[in-house]
Amino acid sequence: MITDKPEILASLKKLLSKYSKFMKVTKDTEKVYELYCKKKVTMFNKEIDGLYFASAVIQGGFVGLYFFPIYTNPKNFSELPAELRKCLKGKSCFHIKKLDKELELQIKDMLKQGYDLYKKGGIA
Repeated sequence: MITDKPEILASLKKLLSKYSKFMKVTKDTEKVYELYCKKKVTMFNKEIDGLYFASAVIQGGFVGLYFFPIYTNPKNFSELPAELRKCLKGKSCFHIKKLDKELELQIKDMLKQGYDLYKKGGIA
């Protein structure tokens, strides 16, 4: 089990970076790793240069995993495993204080599901 925030960030970054070949990395620092889709999309009658996908950010007492597909498609994520659901604070932010193999696998599955939704929608 990992409790060190930089180590948690490194693990989350490894999971997120799998999608970096399909998306653009907009931040990659000691405290933040952030991904956006490469395709331009229209939202609220404005064209934006890529839709936000996810990021991992070292915060005060946790590493925040911000995951936009759960915000835009909440019905698709209504069956999250209990361990992952406990980490969800608000609509799209997961507070990761401890990371074990089971939680890591659940996050990996969630990221894939989000990417697949974006791909199906023509965003990724």
